[in-house]
Amino acid sequence: MSAMAKAGAKAGQWLLLGLATAALVPGLKLAGVPAALLLGPLLAGIACGLAGFAIRPPKLGLLCSYTIIGCLVAVALGGAVGPAMLARLPLLLAMGAATLLASGGLGWLVARWGWFHGTTAVWGLSPGGAAGMVALAQEQGGDGRMVAIIQYLRILLVTGSAIALAHMLTGSAATPPLASWLPAPDLPGLLETLGLASLGVVAARLFRFPAGAFLVPGLIGAAFIAAGWTSPAVPPLLAAAAYAVIGWNIGLSFTRDTLTDCARALPRILLACALLIGLCAGLGVLVSLICDVDWLTGYLATTPGGIDAILIIGTTVPVDLPFILSAQVLRVLLVLLVGPALATYVARHVN
Repeated sequence: MSAMAKAGAKAGQWLLLGLATAALVPGLKLAGVPAALLLGPLLAGIACGLAGFAIRPPKLGLLCSYTIIGCLVAVALGGAVGPAMLARLPLLLAMGAATLLASGGLGWLVARWGWFHGTTAVWGLSPGGAAGMVALAQEQGGDGRMVAIIQYLRILLVTGSAIALAHMLTGSAATPPLASWLPAPDLPGLLETLGLASLGVVAARLFRFPAGAFLVPGLIGAAFIAAGWTSPAVPPLLAAAAYAVIGWNIGLSFTRDTLTDCARALPRILLACALLIGLCAGLGVLVSLICDVDWLTGYLATTPGGIDAILIIGTTVPVDLPFILSAQVLRVLLVLLVGPALATYVARHVN
């Protein structure tokens, strides 16, 4: 096939993916499903991936999407930074540590039970960035392909369970009127958003720090907002585009080849992910009692991974979003600081 024919085929696949997404999102919104802007692209991506589509969002586009999520984190978190959050800091750190210990302990048990070869379970269940965990697993002799399947299925199950639970506990999600999708332009706020996003791109590219794409604009932006120095604004259409790219990236990773190769292990993968989600759900119940927050807030604050998905869900249902984001951001920081060392330690003691 010529280069022009290949380009035409990919263009057609992108068109079909876009049309499928455009059909799914309004239907999900009319049904009152939370996080329809993420779930629609994700489901469309899964369908297209299983259909054999060979397209993937460009790395730069995905990186920019994560920086927009970081700016949304900054806006949501900025108003919460203060004495109340600092007073809860020890508890938030304990929550993150408990999630890490739960994932590490479950990975060790699953490996000891012989569900997966060697250290694959440890890296697969570690609540860190999927790409980073795959790379570390390969360095330690694990099955990188299986780790990737476990990681992406875990994200998919976490997102799906959170959306389903939010729908059951809160009913229909609020659907903003059309006017809210085309607000009056806020040029200074948009420029500040683009400035924060640029910092995320630089951190991710220059320092080879992928998580910096959303952590740097999220944390710096939150601090600046709390200090009253900036007021970034993320237009709804820009946020929706970022959600779409992230949803497509997750969905398109599920192909017939990868699922066929791992078909025999699929029940064990699903059960292991369900056990991890169940452990974190139990932790969420405990958090809701200790912190006097509703159970859905506790669940979203402790669910293992997918801060982008949790942010999208949290903005569509009545929960304590600053508390959730504080817990999730601190957990991500713990994963980056001690997660690889903890997973390596557990992996060495699997046998």
